[in-house]
Amino acid sequence: MVARFLAHDAVTAQAAAWARDYHLLAPVREGQAVVYRPWAKDMHPFLGRPATSSAKQALVPQTENLLTYTYRKDHADLTRTEVFLAEPLPSEPTLVLGCRPCDARGRKLLDRVFLERGVKDPLYEAKRAATLFVTVACERMENTCFCHWTGGGPMSEEGSDVMLFEVGGGYVAKAMTEAGEKLLSTLPDASQDAQQELAALLASPAEPGPAPDLRQVPERFLRLFDNMDFWMDQSARCLSCGVCTYLCPTCSCFNITDENSGLKGKRLRTWDTCMSALYTLEGSGHNPRISRAHRLRNRVGHKFCYHPQEFPAKGDGQPEVSCTGCGRCIKSCPVSVDIRRIVLDILEYDIPEKGEKQ
Repeated sequence: MVARFLAHDAVTAQAAAWARDYHLLAPVREGQAVVYRPWAKDMHPFLGRPATSSAKQALVPQTENLLTYTYRKDHADLTRTEVFLAEPLPSEPTLVLGCRPCDARGRKLLDRVFLERGVKDPLYEAKRAATLFVTVACERMENTCFCHWTGGGPMSEEGSDVMLFEVGGGYVAKAMTEAGEKLLSTLPDASQDAQQELAALLASPAEPGPAPDLRQVPERFLRLFDNMDFWMDQSARCLSCGVCTYLCPTCSCFNITDENSGLKGKRLRTWDTCMSALYTLEGSGHNPRISRAHRLRNRVGHKFCYHPQEFPAKGDGQPEVSCTGCGRCIKSCPVSVDIRRIVLDILEYDIPEKGEKQ
C-alpha cells in the first residue's frame, strides 16, 4: 500500500475532516494527563506522548446503555403490567486517533472476552466492526513500558488500521487494512526523503531491555496460589483504588444496574474493578476475595495464568497473556505497585518441591 504523509500542521485539519464521517475520539492534554475526548470545535489533538487513559472506551464505554424499558399498566386489569423494551441505536462509525500500539493490540484480547467465549456480545461486536484505529508508533520506550514482554513492540502493527511514524515535519502514514487505505486516500504521497527517514527508523527501532521467559509463570503461579505470605507481601502497598484496572486496555470487568424513574428506566453497563472489595461480595455476605492480597492475586493470575491456560501459545512460543505491557498500571499507581516485579518474583521465588516443607 502507498505510504502517505501527514504534516504536523495538518493534523488538526485532517482530524476535522475525519470527524465529518466518523465519531472521532482524539487525545488532548488536560492538566498533566492526556485523555481521549469526542471531537469538538477548536480541539487540537495531542500526539506527543501516549494517552493516560485507554482507547478501549471506544469498544467498551465507561458507561453504556444496554436498553431502555417502559412499564404500562393494563387499565382493564390493574394487576397486570406490560414491559416494552427498546434496544440502543446501531453503533456509529468511530475513529480512534492517536492511540499507541499497546492499545491497538488490546482489541484482540477484548475479542477473547466478548466474542470468543461461547456467547458473543452483540453490542461489542457492532462497535468492533464500526471502529478504526489510527495508531502512532513509539520512537522510544518509557521506563514503565514492557510491551516486548507480551509479544508486542514500540512499532507493532497488530490491531491498527493506520500507523503513523513520526519523521521530519510530520508523519509517514501507512495503511494496515483496506479501511485504513480509504482513510488516507486524500493525503499526499510521502516524499522519497520521508520514506528514507522511515526506513532508517524501522532499521534501528527502540532497543528494549531483556524480556523474561513467561512460559513457567502459570505453573509457578498455581504453586504459589495458597502462599498468602507471598501475596500479602506483594499487596502490602496496594490501596485497592482500582486505577490499574480502569486505565488498562485489556481489563473487562463490568457491572450491570437498572436505573428507574417512575415507570421508565434504563439498563446500564459500567466499568467495574476486581480490585474492589465489593466486586465479589455475595448476597449472603460472604466474600471469597476479602483481602487486598486475594484481589491482587486474582488480577495477576487472570492476566498471566488463567488467560494463557485458556488460550495457549502454539508451538514453543511465549504464552498469550492478557496484558499488552502498556505500563499504565505502573505509571499511574499512586503507591508504585509494579506488576513486572510481581511476575519476576513469581519466577524467582524459591518454591519447595512437592513433599518439602514450606
